[in-house]
Amino acid sequence: MAAVTNAYTTASAKGIREDLTDKIYRVDVEDTPFMSNVGTTTCKNTLHEWQTRAISALNLSNAVPEGDEVARSASTPNVRLSNVCQISRKDATVSGTLEEVDKAGRDSEMAMQMAFRTIELRKDMEGILISNQAFANSATRNLRGFEAWLRTNTSFGATGADPADPTVTPGTTRTDGDQRAFTEVLLLDELQEVYTAGGSVSMALMGPGQKRTASSFTGRAASQVMVSKNEIRQATQLYDSDFGTVKLTPHRYIRSAGRSCLLVDPDNVKVGYLRKFVRFPLAKIGDAETRVILSEYTLEMSNEKAHGIIADLL
Repeated sequence: MAAVTNAYTTASAKGIREDLTDKIYRVDVEDTPFMSNVGTTTCKNTLHEWQTRAISALNLSNAVPEGDEVARSASTPNVRLSNVCQISRKDATVSGTLEEVDKAGRDSEMAMQMAFRTIELRKDMEGILISNQAFANSATRNLRGFEAWLRTNTSFGATGADPADPTVTPGTTRTDGDQRAFTEVLLLDELQEVYTAGGSVSMALMGPGQKRTASSFTGRAASQVMVSKNEIRQATQLYDSDFGTVKLTPHRYIRSAGRSCLLVDPDNVKVGYLRKFVRFPLAKIGDAETRVILSEYTLEMSNEKAHGIIADLL
């Protein structure tokens, strides 16, 4: 049908106000499961150090005759470990005009930009802390990531290898091996190994594909609950093993599309801060303002025997 003759329409009209919603929508990931569950500590230097100690093994032959002369035992010294504080930062620059004009969805452009940069920085730190990153105490300091610490309770594919002893060769990482399927047997074997070593795993970080696999493990059957006919609960969040209850946590930043499952005892690992989310402005060089947010932090692997890794997963 034709339009009414000489009808004045929006196509030619002037002065129509824009219809811009006063909201900003985003679906970006901002969760940081590792940092949110482990403890924190304070660093006093760029090289952060701590000590570990192992007591002697169980001696079932510990019986001596009455009046026996004591053969004095040698003492075992503590092990001194270290990690460097890495600096990670984000910045935002906003012109004076943009900060002044009337904007939709926010009053201050700088405040919004800094809020987003803070989220981005936390995501970067999360990924670095759980990574296979090597220790480097140079002009640009790199902390030793979680994967690069684990040497005791480990499972890896053929051609894979554990990192070197950090007290001898600090700058090495885990060697990737042939990838294999994630199975319940692998999970139980590593939980048993950590338990035997003295750890108490309560959180397993894994890629989304491995999380789907873990939800089908038979160990979850006893934890099923009755729901209405309109609701299906497939996912498993808690795995009740012979060695304790473990929270199965999908993680978006596990490296190489989730090739590792990290078994974490939150009481035996910490994020150490020399400077914790410091914000400051840079000197102005024109009609714009720049603000920086940075963190100087490290990973304190209180005792790597408390954790485990199932590496080289498909």
